[in-house]
Amino acid sequence: MNILTQSENLLIDFVLGITLSLIIAYLSYRFRLLSFSGSITTFFLAIIIFGFGTWKWTIPIVTFFLLSSLLSIYRKRKNESVETYFEKSGERDHFQVLANGGLGCVLVVINYFYPEELFYIVYVSSIASMCADTWATEIGTLIKTKTVDIISFKKVEQGVSGGISLVGTLGSIAGALVIAATSLLWMESNYLLNMIIIVVCGFWGSVSDSILGSKIQAHYKCIVCNSITERRSHCNNETVLFKGIRWMNNDAINFSASLSGGIFSVILYDVVKA
Repeated sequence: MNILTQSENLLIDFVLGITLSLIIAYLSYRFRLLSFSGSITTFFLAIIIFGFGTWKWTIPIVTFFLLSSLLSIYRKRKNESVETYFEKSGERDHFQVLANGGLGCVLVVINYFYPEELFYIVYVSSIASMCADTWATEIGTLIKTKTVDIISFKKVEQGVSGGISLVGTLGSIAGALVIAATSLLWMESNYLLNMIIIVVCGFWGSVSDSILGSKIQAHYKCIVCNSITERRSHCNNETVLFKGIRWMNNDAINFSASLSGGIFSVILYDVVKA
């Protein structure tokens, strides 16, 4: 009887998940938050996350996506000049969606079959890392402010990977805090402690993104205007590799930072629970 009930509940969750996923994917494509490929990928990831995790696992990632998208739109209106440094701008494609939601999709399925509080902490921490990193960029480039490389502390242009600023750092902490807050309703115990773990790990994910962005992410140089960019084409010409590893693009760095925040949460969780 319990097995039948669980199966029925799973079916209902997936039906509801399909409905919500269609709405999210359509509106995201309609308002140009996602490309067509990004919308399709979001549709399938959303079905899995809601189907296996319901609102508990869905709210954090939807909050990240919606608030970050709105923040990005606002930032572009205030300071569009930094777009030239980004590998991708505008609509998120399927690679970006997978980089942001792929790890969470795996975690929610594992947790369904092997329920454990730690899986949820890791999941929310990974999303907090993505939100912290995104908000660090969007808020850090919202206005003209001093930006330095996280490793050398030499001044760099706003928007260049590896660059950090005071405003961006505060934005990073705010992003991690917002995602941590979305998980409070579903925390089984130690609310404050788990919240601190998520915020710390989310901020660390953002920091690791900047470190990786500075040291190994592919940076290219435009042969026309001599600008440093993440794009392989600039000023209608192919750019040349300036530093970093060619295949380590922004999507790979974002996924690595998300994974870093998740792994760090496992360490902190074990330490505080010991």
